[in-house]
Amino acid sequence: MKKFTLIVISAMLMLLIFGCGKSDSPDAVIEDMLDTFDGFIADMEKSDNVDSAISAMEKFAKVMETLKPRMEEVEKKYPDLKNTFKGDEVPAEFKKFEERIKAMGPKMGALMGKMMQYMSDPKFQEASKKFQESMK
Repeated sequence: MKKFTLIVISAMLMLLIFGCGKSDSPDAVIEDMLDTFDGFIADMEKSDNVDSAISAMEKFAKVMETLKPRMEEVEKKYPDLKNTFKGDEVPAEFKKFEERIKAMGPKMGALMGKMMQYMSDPKFQEASKKFQESMK
């Protein structure tokens, strides 16, 4: 019950942070996106069982639902931005995020190994589908 309460409070705080008063400037959206990924990485690194890993993925997916429309607007203005996360040159407007973006890649790669240990669990498989959908 304590874990559920923490998840609900965290989700509400994230919605409040991302839904109210935040700027939709490209910098603010990129900052929020990177914070979301950092939070996911931290949650997954702390996870020590399938339920905590699922919780981390569900939390990430919920935040991404709120963030995705803002990201899509930025991508319309800066179509080359998608390539930034695939190892291509970072657009000049976003150079200040380059080191943070590059540092995140290996961390995400390391988490994939951790996630693989839970792939045989049906609950994890279902959560993984939702997680992958949120990443599109």
